[in-house]
Amino acid sequence: MKKTLLMLLIVLLLIPLSPNAKENLSSKKEVFSMLQNAFQVQVSLSEQTRTKKEINDLLDPYFSESYQKLFWDENVFEEEGKFVTYGSDFALYYIPFFQYSDETKMIISQESIYVFEFFPSNSDGPVGYEDHYEGIMLKKENGGWKIDEFLYNNIPDSVLEKAKSTNK
Repeated sequence: MKKTLLMLLIVLLLIPLSPNAKENLSSKKEVFSMLQNAFQVQVSLSEQTRTKKEINDLLDPYFSESYQKLFWDENVFEEEGKFVTYGSDFALYYIPFFQYSDETKMIISQESIYVFEFFPSNSDGPVGYEDHYEGIMLKKENGGWKIDEFLYNNIPDSVLEKAKSTNK
């Protein structure tokens, strides 16, 4: 029993507590998986209050420092010395509700990855909106990829054109 506990402890110590930025994102599947994991981290911040360090440790593997600051300023609130996010139908700087299908476009270059989708207008439900694009731009940072920019109707024209030409 003691040997088993000791081995389990050793294995747990060898596993890093938080992953580093993804070094290699070469396929749509890998990028989509990273974005889905990043979104789950963002959503988990509403489950309980945490310290600043705990939140930073959760966000850091996926988001650049500048993106984390934008996310903090817009979505993180202090409660009794700890921090939490609140749910919203339209919260800025969350990963968009991508379909993760052929409708979700991805353009990879040396220094950036654009992931975006067209969202047709919707007047159903509590939140309505016009036709628009939503996206995320990932950048190479310290040898790995991190989410660096939230894009709302400001996808560069060159990226949109490249996405259209690759779908033919």
